[in-house]
Amino acid sequence: MKKNIVAFLLIIFSNLYVFGQNNDIVIAINKNAFKLNDSNPNIDIDKDARLDSIFEKVRIFGFGEATHGTKEFFNLKFKFFKYLVINQGVRNFAIEASYANCIAINNYIKGQESDPKELLKNIGLWTWNTQEVLELIEWMKKYNIDKIQSKQINFYGIDIMDCSNSARIITEHLTENSYKNKIKYLDILSHYTSTNSTKHLNKNLLNSHLIVMAELKEILKSSAVENKELYISLQNSIIQYINLCIDYRQEIRDKEMSENINQILDNDGNESKIFIWAHNFHIKKNKITYTNEFSMGHFLKEKYGNEYYSLGFDFATGEFNAYSIKNKKIEIFSITEPMSNTSSELFNKSSFDYFFLDFNSISKINTLEKYINSKVKYRGIGSTYNPKMIENEKLTEAYDGMIFIKDTKASTLLFR
Repeated sequence: MKKNIVAFLLIIFSNLYVFGQNNDIVIAINKNAFKLNDSNPNIDIDKDARLDSIFEKVRIFGFGEATHGTKEFFNLKFKFFKYLVINQGVRNFAIEASYANCIAINNYIKGQESDPKELLKNIGLWTWNTQEVLELIEWMKKYNIDKIQSKQINFYGIDIMDCSNSARIITEHLTENSYKNKIKYLDILSHYTSTNSTKHLNKNLLNSHLIVMAELKEILKSSAVENKELYISLQNSIIQYINLCIDYRQEIRDKEMSENINQILDNDGNESKIFIWAHNFHIKKNKITYTNEFSMGHFLKEKYGNEYYSLGFDFATGEFNAYSIKNKKIEIFSITEPMSNTSSELFNKSSFDYFFLDFNSISKINTLEKYINSKVKYRGIGSTYNPKMIENEKLTEAYDGMIFIKDTKASTLLFR
């Protein structure tokens, strides 16, 4: 009986100790987090010396999201992108989408007339085919109207999951121009103009195609064709896609995305800056949890050091869009309670509905420093949803900062 009483008391005291620790962390967050008043992208963040100090030496801003279907994540990224364009000179925007699928959007924001809803549909990903991203694009177009070309925003796709548009554009270019051995190139390109046409290709064929496509890239480099850099980038996206088909690993995908960021910055000059819009999995600095392979953010941090800033997103409760494997369609899922023993549950106890926590700024605050350097759990939901999608890591190893939202709504799909 005495042993049971002692065990019970130990549990009580242990719980009180943990509660006290957590309470201290919440108090510290309330004192030191950057409070975000709202998620409305039409209400600008006021110029702030604290924010400018955090971002002063950053060239690459990696803004993540804990799901691919959350309105507040998109709106807050839009809100911060506007701030960085206006106050930090960011002119390049990169999204987790294929290069060629974003060319028409880049042309649109630079004055070419088109239907932006159709352009988003053609990006090929339901995740970005939303009202929130549409409003972001419309703002970019409006911003660019009275700017000279060097001051305009550029819109890039950096992913390598689809090269069909690239293959179609290169095919059209070769057909309309004289190139030695172009029949050989056109024959190989014909395998890549559809997303389904590569399924029958074995590794030997893919490797032989890779050699010929690399040859074509060198020919394009040495040509005097107008818009040569565009065609080189298109051809490079085909090569990257073939490499992924040969060895389909997440790390190859993320490494190539980081190389595409490098190329944008190299082309734009030493003073150029870029904003990356992608999932937490890609922008984090360490490894992708579910594959244990290095992320895009890892390669960028390795190359650029503190010039790369990785900003993760977390939430407690709310709705989000995701693909239902069971029902084979996109559905709205709902989380009604913060998951127990997670950073989400702890952050939810703060006074703020939205806040930004810069890990470097709080590194001298003992309670917060210990917490962000200890392993914690939080949600990491991709384009599909499984309740077991949980991250478990030290926040400082994954990110340079985090944005937290207490309650969320699903993104507004344009095709629903």
